[in-house]
Amino acid sequence: MIKVAIPITGINEFKSLKKVVLSGKFVSGENVEIFEKDYAKFIGTKYAVAVNSGTAALHASLASLGLKKGDEVIVPAISFVSSATAILHQGCIPVFCDVNLENYCMCPTSLEKNITKRTKAIIPVHFAGSSCEMKKIIKIAKKYKIKIIEDCAQAHGTKYFGKNVGTFGEVSCFSFYATKHMTTGEGGILCTDNKNIRDFCRSFRNHGMKDRDTHFQLGYNFRMSELNAAIGRVQLKKLNQINQKRVKNSLYLLENLKNQKNKIKWFQIQEPIKEIYHTYFWCPIRIISKKISIDEVKNKLKKRGIEIRSRYKFPLYRQKVFQNFYFKKNQNYRKLRLLNAEKLSGKIFGLPNHYKLKKKDLDYIIKTMGNLFEK
Repeated sequence: MIKVAIPITGINEFKSLKKVVLSGKFVSGENVEIFEKDYAKFIGTKYAVAVNSGTAALHASLASLGLKKGDEVIVPAISFVSSATAILHQGCIPVFCDVNLENYCMCPTSLEKNITKRTKAIIPVHFAGSSCEMKKIIKIAKKYKIKIIEDCAQAHGTKYFGKNVGTFGEVSCFSFYATKHMTTGEGGILCTDNKNIRDFCRSFRNHGMKDRDTHFQLGYNFRMSELNAAIGRVQLKKLNQINQKRVKNSLYLLENLKNQKNKIKWFQIQEPIKEIYHTYFWCPIRIISKKISIDEVKNKLKKRGIEIRSRYKFPLYRQKVFQNFYFKKNQNYRKLRLLNAEKLSGKIFGLPNHYKLKKKDLDYIIKTMGNLFEK
């Protein structure tokens, strides 16, 4: 089986963990502090605050901007659920906008159409290693005086016009889940140039503490452990190398599949965009045939020894968790239909592109895709 993702940890991570275990210091110590400084430097921000998940990073970021109950936050309809549930956790209202068909990221035109007097923030999601059109989004945000929280959970090292994503908004959020570009086992981090946001989030992740005996705000137990940070420090040193291989494999697959477009009619590749350094969390493919389902593709490829990534079977507004909230005055989720989100949902998947794939694996994937629906 050609796996879609493989473990990216090894002996160096184990050695780092061993040091922490033997030290007996597991919470908010030297490893967390060093990892925060190193990650901020990598992204290009002044500060970083490590937490226990990407979702926690999003929640802390929303709270740090002073968003209150009933405030609206615009988020794309195609993303992992926590991009929007974090908004609900803060007591705010998710307003869904459409995405582009070119790279499945937030559509600036749809974004602007959904802005109201209650809109306080935007969460552009850099989907699957690509980047949103941040120049247009920043222009819209400035026009309406709205804050930007970048969701970079799938975009570690992605660049837009040569600048790292995660440096365009007031704050940005990354996930270190096991299958991401890099991992801490489980964890997340938020990056910012704003000292007040940093200080707020440091307290927010630790029960709202100012010191050992003083809790001055509502907070949560969102701390990253020393064990997770120790893994992250080793992983960060590997990240560029792993990304380079992932990008190389993805471009090889996409270019060769594109060359077969006269033969293969059932899918469409995601074309590279010149101003974006795409780090390919997914090697993205879109099914364009109305007769072929994602489950059919998955099953056929599995029988031939190829695993794929698939998610986003429905736009977020059709998920029950949002249907149950039903903010009719803001956006009627039960009746909402966004054109591109509907076209993409249940029709996109990712081919294997991890750094240990050999050329023969990639060639087999290309050949198999070409013959998958031959009679």
